[in-house]
Amino acid sequence: MSRSNKTGGFAFFIRNDRAWADFFITRIGLILFAAILLLAAFKIYPMFQERESRLNLDTVASDITSKIEAIDSITIPGYKYNYIFEENNRDMRIEISTEYITVHSNLSSPIWGDRELIHAEPVITHVYPPNSNWSNTSVFRKYVSDTIGGGKNGDASSPLDLEVEKQKVDAVFESIRKKLAISPFIPDLNKPLFIEKVIIYYKNQTEIQKRDYVFVYQ
Repeated sequence: MSRSNKTGGFAFFIRNDRAWADFFITRIGLILFAAILLLAAFKIYPMFQERESRLNLDTVASDITSKIEAIDSITIPGYKYNYIFEENNRDMRIEISTEYITVHSNLSSPIWGDRELIHAEPVITHVYPPNSNWSNTSVFRKYVSDTIGGGKNGDASSPLDLEVEKQKVDAVFESIRKKLAISPFIPDLNKPLFIEKVIIYYKNQTEIQKRDYVFVYQ
C-alpha cells in the first residue's frame, strides 16, 4: 500500500464517527473485562484462603479431640500422652472446656479486612483441664484428700466412700464443668499438653466401683 493510501485511510478513520465509536467501545470493553477479572481474583483468593484456614482449624480441633477420646478408651490408670502443638499452628488460640475444643485464628484479606475464624469440636467424653481447684492430677488427688476424702484421695489403694463421698466428687466436677464453660482453659502452644487417664475408686461394704476421667494440663 502506498503512503498516500495509508494517509488517506487514516484521514477517513478520523472523519468516520462510527469508526471512532467502535474503537472506544472496544477499548472500554477490554478495560472493563480486565477490571472484572482483577476484581474476581481479589474475591476468589480470600474465599480459598478462608476455606483453607477453616479446614486447618477443623484439623487441629479434631486431632486434639481424637487424642483425648483415645486416652479415655484406655483402662490403665495414670496413662499419659504428651501432645505437642505443631509449630505452624502456634499463632492460634485454643480453648479447652469439659465439652469442647475450640480453635480461634485471625484471617486478614484486602477485601474483607481482619476477621476471626472459630471452630468448636465437641468431645464425647468430659475432659477436665486446669481450673480453680487443681492444676494437674497430683494436685487433684491432694484436693480430694483434703476437702472430700478425709485423707483418702480416691486412688486404688485409697478408695472413697461410694454412698457419701461420690456425691461430693460429682458435685465438684459439675461445678468445674460450669466454670470452664464460661472461662475455658487456654494452653500455651509452645509447651506440651499432657493428656492423662484418671480413675477414681469408690467402695461400700460389698463392692468397689470406679469412674473414669481424662485430665489435660501443662
